[in-house]
Amino acid sequence: MGSLIRSGEISGCPIWRRDAGTYEDMYLQVSKVVLLACLLTVVGNAQVTEKPADQRKTEVEYRNGEIVLSATLLIPSGPGPFPAVVIVHGSGSSTRANPWTGAYADALVKRGIAVLHPDKRGSGKSTGNWINSTFLELADDAIAGVRLLKTIPEIDKTRIGVIGFSQGGHIVPAAAARSGDISFAISISASTVPMMEQIMDEVEIMAENEGLNKAEIEVVNDINRKAIYAALTGNGVDDYLKALNAAKEGPLRGKEVVEGFPTDPDHPSRTFIHTIGDYDPIPYWKKVSVPFLFVYGGKDTQIRIRKSIDRIENTLGKSGYNYSILLFHNNGHGIFREDLLDLIARWILDKGVS
Repeated sequence: MGSLIRSGEISGCPIWRRDAGTYEDMYLQVSKVVLLACLLTVVGNAQVTEKPADQRKTEVEYRNGEIVLSATLLIPSGPGPFPAVVIVHGSGSSTRANPWTGAYADALVKRGIAVLHPDKRGSGKSTGNWINSTFLELADDAIAGVRLLKTIPEIDKTRIGVIGFSQGGHIVPAAAARSGDISFAISISASTVPMMEQIMDEVEIMAENEGLNKAEIEVVNDINRKAIYAALTGNGVDDYLKALNAAKEGPLRGKEVVEGFPTDPDHPSRTFIHTIGDYDPIPYWKKVSVPFLFVYGGKDTQIRIRKSIDRIENTLGKSGYNYSILLFHNNGHGIFREDLLDLIARWILDKGVS
């Protein structure tokens, strides 16, 4: 990561920076910034005052080609115009009933940010099928949401962004890199490594958390590699099933990480892996010219935080990008904190000046 310069403290926690600059309230005012925060208490004078609870809530539909996307549009009380975000869901089926994205939607609108909260393609009332959709197609769904927001009179058309959760954080850079209408991008709990590497990491972390030893973890990794190879190429299915069955009949019998591997060669996960291929978010982040923000929980058990942060620094840190990283050391993958939402709202309201 290189050397970091201590810039000050927030609630007794150090703030670090890499370049000359000043910090104001909760974050630093330069590009090429990494903000590592261990905020565990109050936000202090950076807290954004919540708006009254009453808000305008409208059911809307919009299109990306033949795909019809259903969503809830949340607009704060007051005259506006308001900055706005489109929510991009994580892996699997996900709707507006998702408690994680729903909590962010409610919290942001209370802080003066309009939110378009859709059902993911193929989920809820939205048509299509996410299983056989590429990340670029899912990014186009988000761009379609941005286009809708531009038609809403109460929305500030110069401050419309995207916020992606978990796997959705892989999708938002593709959207921001391919649309001139997106003015900021936020990634919550998303790795920055290629998707196949992330799938390997996630399964390996599961094995570690189940207490498997190094040799057993390597057995799990070998099964996972064979599964990915079979999904990507259509070859090696028999080798995969042979390795999986051997593990299930041996010392790893009953282990959750092993029992979770599918035995059906036509399992939907195979289609999904084949469709996304070895998608890598970093080339898209490198094309993003607007401010972007990464948020991580230090106790995330689904991604390797240090690997992702190092990759951001090694690929973006010396190239003049306007990005920031918030790392909350005692939080996990599904991070939600009121002080974090204060920070995000303030960052959006300040047009990504971090």
